[in-house]
Amino acid sequence: MSQELSRRALFRRFSPAQDQAPQGPLVAVLGDGCLAVRGITCASCVDPCEPRALKIRPMLGGRGLPTIDATTCTGCGDCLNVCPVGALALARSENGESTPCV
Repeated sequence: MSQELSRRALFRRFSPAQDQAPQGPLVAVLGDGCLAVRGITCASCVDPCEPRALKIRPMLGGRGLPTIDATTCTGCGDCLNVCPVGALALARSENGESTPCV
């Protein structure tokens, strides 16, 4: 009797990229386009973050820089859609430490 595989199972089973993919959990990361990093006051990503992994670190002059705590971030992606410039993305965590966005 032969076993039938779905198309998805077939590609997942023989995908070479799957064997080479990093195995860490997904966490949010900020890119260079972040408004706060460019000196524009913005904290739109902080409010929807349920586990409070995103925080604004105050700087001199009233400005703040976002910081992502990789140990607290669940990788839910709630912060991605609220960023006005699309500077946030999900990536695999390698070391599980806080990531300053500078």
